[in-house]
This record gives sequence, structure tokens and C-alpha cells, in this order.
Amino acid sequence: MIPETNHNNKQIRYRNGAIDHDRCRRLAAELDVPYVLAVLLCRRGITTARTATTFLYPSLGDLPSPFLLKDMDKAVSLVITAFQEKWPVVIHGDYDLDGISSTALLARFLRSLSIRAVCHLPDRLTEGYGINKQSIARLAPGGGGPALLITVDCGITAIDEVEFAREQGFHVIVTDHHEPPDSLPAADAIVNPKQEDCSFPFPELAGVGVAFYLAMGIRSRLVEQGTWNKETAPNLRQFLDFVALGTVADVVPLLGLNRILVRAGLEVLTERSSPGIRALSERARTMEGRITAEDISYRLAPRLNAAGRLGKPELALELLTCSEPARARQLAGRLELINQERRQLEIEALDSVLDQCARQEDEGRAALVAYGNYHLGIIGIIAARSAEKYGKPVFVLTDEVAGDQGLLKGSGRSIDGINLYEVLQQCAETTIQFGGHAMAAGLTLHKSSLPGFAETFDRVVAETRQAKQPDQERLIDYRPTAAEIFDEHFIGLYHKLEPFGQGNPEPVFYLENQKIESSHTLRNHLKYSIRYNGRLFNGIGFGLADRIEYTRDKPVQLTFTIKNSTFRGEQRLELHAVSIDPTT
Repeated sequence: MIPETNHNNKQIRYRNGAIDHDRCRRLAAELDVPYVLAVLLCRRGITTARTATTFLYPSLGDLPSPFLLKDMDKAVSLVITAFQEKWPVVIHGDYDLDGISSTALLARFLRSLSIRAVCHLPDRLTEGYGINKQSIARLAPGGGGPALLITVDCGITAIDEVEFAREQGFHVIVTDHHEPPDSLPAADAIVNPKQEDCSFPFPELAGVGVAFYLAMGIRSRLVEQGTWNKETAPNLRQFLDFVALGTVADVVPLLGLNRILVRAGLEVLTERSSPGIRALSERARTMEGRITAEDISYRLAPRLNAAGRLGKPELALELLTCSEPARARQLAGRLELINQERRQLEIEALDSVLDQCARQEDEGRAALVAYGNYHLGIIGIIAARSAEKYGKPVFVLTDEVAGDQGLLKGSGRSIDGINLYEVLQQCAETTIQFGGHAMAAGLTLHKSSLPGFAETFDRVVAETRQAKQPDQERLIDYRPTAAEIFDEHFIGLYHKLEPFGQGNPEPVFYLENQKIESSHTLRNHLKYSIRYNGRLFNGIGFGLADRIEYTRDKPVQLTFTIKNSTFRGEQRLELHAVSIDPTT
């Protein structure tokens, strides 16, 4: 049995409990892979050679038909009618990266039909989330002729707005992936895999995944009708970099179809053939080696999302659709400055939020709620950082309008096992409106309702955790020997488990009685190295500088993840410590 560790008061346990070692050995033999890789697959419920092959080698050929999505046939027919009759087309997205990448994808695809769609992304600070009547009125066609409005990553709750759009002469297609309410907008077509009577086999697409499927449906129908043939039709692979960006950034499960789409999208991103992606990669220092889901989460997405957070999402959209390298570099530079501004705003707010969260943590709260005079654009990322730090769902709220004491806007982030949207359904009496999905949500409430919301939110989460998560644990996947973890065959295949993220967590390993060769601190981080077979392997523990005392005299208990990266053209393996504890 693995000993308990007191770091962060979490016990170390195996992910998903005991496994069948005989089955793991059979799987390793059938796949001709190292035993440790078979263990990692079994930990994820992948126990047969067939399912393992599908997981390790996802194929775009396994994508189901777009016409399994409810209303896809209606949506495709409407777009083709707009193409044939030369209607004006408007794409209305959202200000986060899922909405921006959805808009970019559909805009670029429609160009292949010579449709120059007008794109609109709302200003988070002045328009708020989703479509609104003011923007619809501005975008409405003149002259009384028909026009087409396509929403991406929004619209599923916009009952009044869709009705208004139709009054303005728009035919409306809603494409979205957020949880549908009981009453739906009266759109001409609604494409959302979460609709109850939708036969699509995978409901967890991101908004950009739904937009990609709309493009798939249009392409398929036009090939069928003879407008294109398979040689002249646009290759949809070129749009998968957008799908990877939006899907990873929106923290949807990286399983099933999302895994297929993101894996292929990461290959396209790694080619860096788009001027916008190349300029962004230069700024984010991701020009070497493969681009990973982690690179999206921590390097690419923050720069693109910063534009939307501070009210300039159109800059990110222009970068993603830019065809001129010089302009792309200029835009990437502007996004870098905006991201620096975002970081400063985040620093200014974070201490206040963490202070409130710490007090509530001391009170034994199961869910945390912070309120203050924060920039509306950064409350989501602050909620995410707080949820990660405390391992609990967090909502951060601020005044809807600076200085206005009436309405509050809130952004929340959750943790594995707690469906934030379902929790908010049980808090509905304390809110004016809310929306989102399992891991992220937004809401509006009266300031006077804040105490009631905080109490109800805490109670519902506590009841949910009691039912689903009785213990706070640090989960590990395997206790390897040094020979197993540094085996070249295993290291060479390890990236086949990627992309890591929601639903497919990065494997965590545990080495007991591990000797640390050398160690030193860098700011509040711990740099260290271990030796195996005469070779040094470097590691880092972010935020673990205070553990250095355990690394100098005696072997330690090392809990870590492994990173394959490229530095100055050379592949290197690095161990990222989750915890470093004294051997008991």
C-alpha cells in the first residue's frame, strides 16, 4: 500500500482502484508495447486491443456522419440556398476562444463558396455574452431581402433575440454546444448535440466542433449534388487547427470524437502553415517540436483569449484568418501587449479572491464564492486558478457595470466530478440567468441575492461531493521502476496517449526511495535532477521550492508527470514534480 503523504493534506491513491495485471500483460503482448503503457490504458478503462488501437491511433475516418445531428439537414439546405441565391450571411460568435475559432473556421470555409460572411463577436464589456438585439439591428440587411444569420458557440438560450432576428429579415441557424433550456429559440435550424432527441453519438463537442460538423455537412451535400467533386472540394483538414484551439481551450472532454479532432488538429497546428498560427507560435515560444494540448492551454489560448477578455475579440479573429505574414506578426504583437495587460489585471485581483477563498476554506466550505471590484474580463481565469488551487468549484463575481450596485456578473469553474451546470440548476431561484456546461458557467444575479446564492451553491456542491467524492486524493497511475520510466520504447510511444486534458488526465507516476542527484531553487520553483544508467534527467517542481530540504540528504517520495519536449532542436525528457516528500 502506498504510504499517505501530508503534502496539501492529500492521500496518494491509484486512479480507478485496482487493475487486473494479467489483463495488462496480455494487452501489452497483443499491442507489442511496454507493460507500463498497457497499465496506463487500463487505468482509463481501455482493456482490449481493439479499443486501445482506436485510442492510440484515432482516425478521421471514424468520424460519424454530420447528418446524425438533429436539424443538420435543414441547416445545410439553408446555407446552400443562401449560396445559390446570394443572400447576405452573418456569422455571430462569442468572445472566448471557442467562439472565436468557430467563427474563423466557418468564415474561412464559406469563402470557398465565395460567401464573404460578415463576422460579429460581441464586446464582453459592452454587449455581454451571446447575441443581442442591438447587434442584430446593426447587422440586419437593408432593402427587405432575405439574409442568413448563423450563430456559433451561442444562441441556444436566445429566445427573444432569435425572434427579433427573424423580424429583421434573417433566417436563423443556431449552432451551439451549451446545455439547452426547456424552451428553445424558434430558429430555422438548431444544431446542438446536447438536444434530447438528437441521435448524434457524441454530445460533448465544443462549439467549434459543431461548426466543423456544419462545414462537413455542407461539403458532403455539395459533393453529392455535383457542385464540387472530391478533388475540387476544400480539404477540411486545413480547419482542424481551429478545432484543436477551441476544443482544448473550452475544457470539454478530450475523449471520443474530440480526441480524434484534437489529435488531428494538433498535427495541423504543428505544421504552422498559417501565417496567424506561425506568428502566434513565435510570440508564445512554441516554434520547436510538436504543439501539444498543454501548449494550447498555457501558451496559445491565453494570448487569443486575452483579446476577448479585454473587449477586443476581433483582433484574435483577424489573426486566425490572416493571410499576410507581416500583418499576422503585427496582430500577434498587439495580442502580446493585451495579454500582458490581462496578466496585470489578474495579479491585482488574484490576492483578493484567494484571500476570500482561504477564509471560506477555513470555514469548511465545499464551494467558494468571491466578490469584488474586478475587471469583468478576467473573472473566469481567476475562478479557474482558484478552483485549481483549492480543488473546489469556484465562482468569482463583479458588478455588471462598474460602480453599479444592482446586478452582478459571475464566472465559475468546476473540478472533475462536479457538473457546474447541474449544480446551477439547483441554485436557479437565487439567479436571474445562467448558462454553460459541466466545467465552466456564467451567471447574473441581484447583489442582494449573493449571500443566498453562496449558501445554496455550497450546500448543493457539498451534497454532490458527499455522493461522488468522499475523499480528497492525489491520484497516481503507476509506481514504475526507474528502468520502466526511462525505457526508450515507452518514452517513444508515450505521446500516443495525448492529448491530455479533461477526461484524459495526464498520467501521474510515483517513485519511492528516489535519490536526488542535485537540486536548487529558482524563485519559488524547485529544479532537480536524478541519475539513471549514468544519464542525468532534469526535473522541476513548480511552487515546490520549500521542499528542497527533503532532497539533499535522504531519498524522497517523488510524485511526477513526464514531459517530452524539444529544446534547440534536441528532444529531452523532463520530470515535473507534483509533490516531493520525505521517505517515511
